[in-house]
Amino acid sequence: MSSPSHRLTALLLPPLIGIGLAGYVEGRALPRSFSVEVVPAVHTQYQKQDAVVYHFDGERVSASWQRTDFIPKPDSKGTVKWVTATRMEGTFRGGILRGEQQSESVYLRDPGDYGPDFPGGAVMRFFYRGVIEGRLQNDGRIKARVTTTLTRQLGLNYGAKDHGEGTRYWWAEQPLNKHITPATLDYWVALPSDAWFDSRYILASGAETFRLRQALERLDRYLTEAGANLLAGRYPLARRQLETVRAEVGDLRQHLGSGPGASRISFRGLATDDAMIRRLRLRFMMEKWKEAYTIVNEALGQVQKELADLRGILSANVFKSIIKNYISWSGSIPTDVQSGIAGHSPVTSIADLPRNFLGWYEESQKDANILNDQFRKKRALEELEVFYEKKRGYIVDQRREVAELLKTLDQSPLVELDSSLQRFFSGLGWAPWQPGSQRSEAISGLRGTTGS
Repeated sequence: MSSPSHRLTALLLPPLIGIGLAGYVEGRALPRSFSVEVVPAVHTQYQKQDAVVYHFDGERVSASWQRTDFIPKPDSKGTVKWVTATRMEGTFRGGILRGEQQSESVYLRDPGDYGPDFPGGAVMRFFYRGVIEGRLQNDGRIKARVTTTLTRQLGLNYGAKDHGEGTRYWWAEQPLNKHITPATLDYWVALPSDAWFDSRYILASGAETFRLRQALERLDRYLTEAGANLLAGRYPLARRQLETVRAEVGDLRQHLGSGPGASRISFRGLATDDAMIRRLRLRFMMEKWKEAYTIVNEALGQVQKELADLRGILSANVFKSIIKNYISWSGSIPTDVQSGIAGHSPVTSIADLPRNFLGWYEESQKDANILNDQFRKKRALEELEVFYEKKRGYIVDQRREVAELLKTLDQSPLVELDSSLQRFFSGLGWAPWQPGSQRSEAISGLRGTTGS
């Protein structure tokens, strides 16, 4: 059964970092009423999630959705499930989003599962309150955060009826689960845009002309190609393309016109973003491999100490401490496609964990004779010693490989090109520029993994 603490952040509002960008130019007006899909609908064998849609009506914001998680029961043909219904009410005023959402999560069982006369239905109910705070960003999205707290918990009790046979059921208040702590989740809400040109690097609204669109398409192509060449390490070619970018940007002013209906252009992000994010992730992995070496080295020392002195019985705490830090470290490594780490050779094969030893120990707890079997203990520790010795060597090799990649990047003109490009765009007096969201989201993603 999935626990409420594990499901809390997933049930109430799944993350949507990276879902579509909407342009925003200061001074434009939003429609009075519109709806925005914040999280898309999900339909799988084990989950049914309504789309989360925020409805804006003047300053009022509202939403409601439901999610169902199906949990197969191996001992029967039935299925138990969690059903969570959420309703959100709030306001969007002066670029500030404030709201509150109320959720009820119900655990449902099949008839007869909870008692001989149980008719089927809810056996546990959890009530949550979420507080939402958000602020409009320059790229046209609201960056919001919801903090959700468990406020009430009910359990279904049963007992014999006063008269006659059968069972009666009633709801009873339960102490709040101390293990369910407030959960915080960041997400994005994209607002409607009046931009007629909306790319990764450029936004344009107001008057549209054929020549201006052609110029923007050409500029966007140069920026995209320069980004790809920087990521591939083709710096001379990228430098020439960035010189062309500067010239193209300078020529744009002649196409803008003047007056209230004039064309408006804003820039966001840099062609160097992807290459700098790769450098950031490599630095992150340097630290993670350093952590891994310390963890593995300490675990190896514990193993070797136990092998040197087999007096007494291996305690649960000692054995688990030998492997738990390594498993925790591995769990802090991003493996999603967006992180870019999963496909990078220096960080592959990190999931090769000694879980078989953990399984051996958990099974051994059921049989006291195994715990007392010094031969089995010695064999398991010897195998674990070999594992950690190999892993230590592997970590040294991988950290050396990452260090060489970083050295190559640091000796390249990448950082200089990044600083120069940032000075150029931030110094434009006629068009605003803001950093792209990719870097901040990559940093947030890497920081989020460290607490896993």
